[in-house]
Amino acid sequence: MFNKRSFLAIVVSIIVVGTSTYSFLLYLDRKEFRNYLQGQYQKNLYELISNVEGIQVSLSKSRVTSSPKQALILFSDIWRQASIAQDKLNSLPINHSAIAQTTKFLTQVGDFCFALLKTINSGQSLSEADMNTVDKLTDFAGYLNNELHQLEREISEGNIDWTEIKDAGSSMFRRNLAETVDMKFERIAKELQEYPTLIYDGPFSENVLNIKPRVLKEKEVSLEEAKRIAKKIIGEDRVESISVYSDKTSDKVPAYALSVKVKGRRGDDINIDISKNGGNLIYMLDPREVGKQRIKIEKAVKIGLKFLEDNGYESMIPTYSLKYDNVAVINYVYVQDKVLVYPDQVKLKIALDNGDIVGIEAQHYLIAHTKRNIPKPRITASEARQNVSQKLDIKNVRLTIIPMESLKEVFCYEFYGTYKGEKYLVYINAQDGTEERILKIIDTPNGELTM
Repeated sequence: MFNKRSFLAIVVSIIVVGTSTYSFLLYLDRKEFRNYLQGQYQKNLYELISNVEGIQVSLSKSRVTSSPKQALILFSDIWRQASIAQDKLNSLPINHSAIAQTTKFLTQVGDFCFALLKTINSGQSLSEADMNTVDKLTDFAGYLNNELHQLEREISEGNIDWTEIKDAGSSMFRRNLAETVDMKFERIAKELQEYPTLIYDGPFSENVLNIKPRVLKEKEVSLEEAKRIAKKIIGEDRVESISVYSDKTSDKVPAYALSVKVKGRRGDDINIDISKNGGNLIYMLDPREVGKQRIKIEKAVKIGLKFLEDNGYESMIPTYSLKYDNVAVINYVYVQDKVLVYPDQVKLKIALDNGDIVGIEAQHYLIAHTKRNIPKPRITASEARQNVSQKLDIKNVRLTIIPMESLKEVFCYEFYGTYKGEKYLVYINAQDGTEERILKIIDTPNGELTM
């Protein structure tokens, strides 16, 4: 009896010790993961602050420079840093609706400076109105910078824990933390609403966004249908769960804003927006870390084309690409009857370590896309060529539709050519021969830009 009791006591002791040890190891593992997550969010916040500081400094410098060359450098840097800042902001565990105005501000600052680049590069001087806008943007960038530094201090002092916010909803404490950060960005949003409307042309022009979205004519889909669409896009075998992270009923294109938890992943969820009309993919951001480049841009372009075709964006061709931090940013444009329709464009971000689609912006396409009644050109390509500078060595000609500031679309011949080693695109109206626009193609270390 004694031996039996002793044996049972030993077995129970082993079980208790084993269970305690296992629980302790799980606790350490969870703590290690939370520390890792906290570190990643901190890193993204620091980089966001660094980029906003850079934007503020470059904007202030641009007000006192008299050198067109220096202005080009400054506005190029602002455009680059605004793009990076958007990615870092969207990677933080903050309610999307709370940061929407800040994201829009960063987008427009970048695009406005991109438009100023075009103006300077064409040999024109910036207007007084342009410089007044730069003054105001400098002030707003300074305000945003101060607010972000305040947020950084609160986190450093231990008042805010990113990992608690990430798990918001499971306790009153966590919900209060999330609301604290959301309220800060909502306060920022109220200030940023006062910044001037930025008018610019180019591939990301708000002119397209001012028309009534054509996708609204499509049939509405349910939330469950939207979740099925999101699951199919990301890959059914990869999805662990899907939840709604924001209400986007008031957006230009109303959407189901979904957050997708990926199986076996330690880190951020994938945010994906599906349009309520038509169930189209509008936006997606996968904030995962991208490793060393293993595939070339050419392969990434093909991967992007396949992805677009599989998800309802057919008859697309790539127009330009850039590369940042082993991610290719590629623009694709719709083609109808062999005519490039520039208003209907989609931007993809493709990870160059394995070809994953880690970002998509398709709002412009969904707003502008429709079956167009494209007329026959009234003048031939040869006749249009007479209105292009004879200095330009023409390499290629194709028909296009381009958006204008008036919200109208113009049917043009696009002439691609070179002059003294520099590349240009000239757009000649295919109906009356008017020279509508000239773009210069700039080679950068990250790819080509049109200006």
